[in-house]
Amino acid sequence: MISRLRHVLEGASIPVAAVLLGLVVSSAFVAIAGKQPLPTYAFMFCEGFGARGCESFGHLLFVPVEEEDGSVNTHFAPTLGTRGHKLAIVLERATPLILTALSATVAFRAGMFSIGQDGQLVLGAVAAVFLGYWLPDQIYLLTGTSPDSAPPLQLALMRLTIPPVAMAAAMLVGAFYSWIAGILKVRLNVNELISTIILNAIAVQFVTFMVNFPLRADFNNIARTRTIDDTAWLTPFTRALLNEVDWFRGSRLGIGLLLVLVAALIIWFFLHRTTAGYEQRMTEGSRLFARYGGIPSARATLRAMLISGALSGLAGALMILGVERRIVDGFTLGGVGFDGVLVAILARESVVGILLVASFFAGLEQGAINLQFENLPRQLGGMIIAFMILFASMEDFFRDNITRLRVRLFPRSVAPSQSASEA
Repeated sequence: MISRLRHVLEGASIPVAAVLLGLVVSSAFVAIAGKQPLPTYAFMFCEGFGARGCESFGHLLFVPVEEEDGSVNTHFAPTLGTRGHKLAIVLERATPLILTALSATVAFRAGMFSIGQDGQLVLGAVAAVFLGYWLPDQIYLLTGTSPDSAPPLQLALMRLTIPPVAMAAAMLVGAFYSWIAGILKVRLNVNELISTIILNAIAVQFVTFMVNFPLRADFNNIARTRTIDDTAWLTPFTRALLNEVDWFRGSRLGIGLLLVLVAALIIWFFLHRTTAGYEQRMTEGSRLFARYGGIPSARATLRAMLISGALSGLAGALMILGVERRIVDGFTLGGVGFDGVLVAILARESVVGILLVASFFAGLEQGAINLQFENLPRQLGGMIIAFMILFASMEDFFRDNITRLRVRLFPRSVAPSQSASEA
């Protein structure tokens, strides 16, 4: 029990140390920009994770609020939802990140270093946005109705069927596009890193063409598609069940978060509690070893790529159906897929770790963007995040130094294990 607790504490100390070192190194660049590091970091974290009124690191947990009668009371910050909470926006931004990180994890666990999530995501988004307005148009045409004249029962049935159909189509498109890289690897031994990079570029150019020409809605200065119909919209919590809950105000968080949590649970169960998941984890170690043990490594690889692509396609669908409602030129440059790969690596391919790291990453990005309100370039926030990621990737360095420190401080506790290993 003690050794397990020690292992957990060591694992938790590594990302904390990475964040602190990233902040320390970034202080030089903050100083060059003419600002004090500590107030800048406090503003960044408050904008990313704090409640309204957050001004310091302490306010991330407890924030003073002036009541109507003039008195000042201290509230637990994460639950204070007056005029909305930044964490709701963080969860909105983390939703596609979690899915693309799960997508990368499934591929990694089959020994496929796939970074094709961006291409699969944007293709899934195109499929979702097209079906999001085309399917309702066909239904209105067949029934002789319109969005304003359609009976409530018809609209209710459309809201129950169109979003699942659009999401399923996006998952199929993403799965097929990922399968291409898988089949190239299995049949022709094409390096999946190269093939997914090329496939990403093809997908981005294709979607850009579709948005600027065949699917363009109008002659606005910025090319954009039509907005999806209301019946295809995954209505945010603020306009549905939780419309009176102040905590969600300002965000477009909705049922997509619940779908992501279900997907995370399914992926965890698949990888750790099923025969197919075991085959993938064995394939990750060595395809030859897996084949020698009777595991069909080629089948495990293709299955992993199909699941990986479906998750990325679903991420694109949720971004459209739940948040954006249309694709605007430049959508393909968001980099959500690549960020998801980064989250998966930092989380060490752990499903629980992905949920935590994706939320933290989304909050940092949000805080970094808002640094411009402090007369700081938003690029500085990107540099701070980059340093944190750099140090977080140095896990072996931290772990080795923690072990050396423990040997020096507690030599007797490690002596038995050393003697056992020597024997």
